[in-house]
Amino acid sequence: MSNVLLGQFPRFSAHDPGASGEGSLDPLGLAAVADKIADRLAPGIRARMSQPRFVTLSAIGAFACQPIRDLVSSDGKTSFDIAFEWLVVESLVQHPDSERLRGLPGSQKAQRAARTKERLGAATYLAGPRVFGFTGVYRPFSQDSNVLETNGSPAKNAEELIRRWERDQGLDGFIGGTPGSVGIKLRIEIEKQCSAALRKGHVTAPDGLMRQLADSTAPKEAKSRERKFLRELITTGPHEIRNELTGLLAESLPPKDASQLEIARDLCAAASPITKTALRAAIDFEAAATAIEYAFRRLLAYATSLGGDFSIEQAAATPNLSDVAPRLGTLTKQATDSVAALDESLAHEVAHCFDFFDRAMSATGFVQALIDRHEQVEAVKEKRMWIDPIQKKWQVRAPYRNQSLSHDDSRWTHPMRLKTLAAFLEATG
Repeated sequence: MSNVLLGQFPRFSAHDPGASGEGSLDPLGLAAVADKIADRLAPGIRARMSQPRFVTLSAIGAFACQPIRDLVSSDGKTSFDIAFEWLVVESLVQHPDSERLRGLPGSQKAQRAARTKERLGAATYLAGPRVFGFTGVYRPFSQDSNVLETNGSPAKNAEELIRRWERDQGLDGFIGGTPGSVGIKLRIEIEKQCSAALRKGHVTAPDGLMRQLADSTAPKEAKSRERKFLRELITTGPHEIRNELTGLLAESLPPKDASQLEIARDLCAAASPITKTALRAAIDFEAAATAIEYAFRRLLAYATSLGGDFSIEQAAATPNLSDVAPRLGTLTKQATDSVAALDESLAHEVAHCFDFFDRAMSATGFVQALIDRHEQVEAVKEKRMWIDPIQKKWQVRAPYRNQSLSHDDSRWTHPMRLKTLAAFLEATG
């Protein structure tokens, strides 16, 4: 068969990788270190959080469902807190207004179920494990603020938070169990309906309870006493740096369109030495990490524009790459030094994740370093690379071709949770 005909056959990569799954979401392995730096700024907070009232909701469900804490649904994994979420989310979908569903985890699934007249349950919304839904998303802060125990039971701050909520909502008796009170009736009904939902695998609650839940638990409708206590949980406690940051942010909340970098720089100007050191570690780490990760994503976008196949030399023409390559040594050294001022052991981790980029490079050297680092990261995770080797070139795999050439390097690639702190303060103001 002639070489011409052979060239018309589909081409395969040099080997079939023995990876266990699709490529990871962190192609250069920088996110874990970024999270550790963010933990110094805002422990107990996660970037996915925005509305602290979900902590109140978790406390309400945990308190009401104490008698059925050990009850598990027939699937063997769904527990009371998820059943309570079924109730709350369905109630908000059944009795919405313009704001009640915004930012509500699982609301799209719940709306689809409502359109087909299905009740929420394991098949239509969420089952265990308990890391999704509002309870799972906000669990780190619920535990950090002593609202929930690690087993999901109410912790020492739960009763005061619920007491503020019940007074605001006219539901006195929820905590105290006053016979005949509106509050105890609601608490008993929540327990009853969560138990029934676990047995049936879906919500069976009547509309009267659903309306009452929607009116008393809507995420953005917390009243003054509850908001005040939630703010106390956010701004006080054992976290010196977080307390100072929330204090500074509360004095002047940043504009909604402010970048993390802009917020961090403004905070630096007024912060104490220890907090300024933590902020500087975040700023300098992200300056290097963002430049490197965006270069990788621009490379994929540029290669895709060429048809997907690329050589090292072709990829070296990726826009902005030749500007970043000579600065890599300076960027990575500054990041390592700034993190070392905060924590020497963490600085070793920073140096390790930047060890492919710790010197000035040519554009072609930078491309090779990006590929080598990416290959190392995915091999450790036993994941496929975002690119496949084909003869002496590489090809961008289809799931990763939708990258942008226009990444703004002033917008950090990792969340340092400063915007989350600002959102918490705005919600509790």
